[in-house]
Amino acid sequence: MKHIKYIPARGKGTGFMLMCAACAAGVGIGSLPAVGADCPWVHQYLSPSLCGDTVFAIFTRTLLSSLLFLAAAFLSGMFVLGQPVGAALLVYRGVGVGASVSAAYAAGGLRALPAVAVLILPYSLAELFVAAVSVREVIRSSNCLLAYWGGDGKRSSEHSGFRLYCAKFAVLALISFIISLAVPLMSYILGGLL
Repeated sequence: MKHIKYIPARGKGTGFMLMCAACAAGVGIGSLPAVGADCPWVHQYLSPSLCGDTVFAIFTRTLLSSLLFLAAAFLSGMFVLGQPVGAALLVYRGVGVGASVSAAYAAGGLRALPAVAVLILPYSLAELFVAAVSVREVIRSSNCLLAYWGGDGKRSSEHSGFRLYCAKFAVLALISFIISLAVPLMSYILGGLL
């Protein structure tokens, strides 16, 4: 185990492409009719129409969904085996996007196309971006722990500390808060679409 060390990625963007593939796989799984978009654990409140009727309900449910995802990602980054958990979280978030979009199409048919294009997809893409960044940090933290435990126990200067890890997730939580504020406002302004 002494010969295990941190190996930086050689190709730029390879990890991001793998994360996008995990998200796309989740979207494909979530868009299947058998997935069951009625359950909040499946659709993850990624569609404002599934959140409730009031602006406050939309805000609280979208924010709660985002913060629960970030908490799960944060905790998985504290373990050596956080990498597969992070990949599973990306697939899970993609399932929520697919289930939300398919629920909108099941409810409205082609009339739901403007609502999906204006309300659901921008919010979902923003959430998937936050999810991908958080999983990137999970993988970095997990790699750092693996190098520490598998190596000689010395910490490398390349790896970020716990405070920086917490600060990155605090910034991601702030971004999620801003996104969660924008969703009910856009839903209120463009209320006739849903």
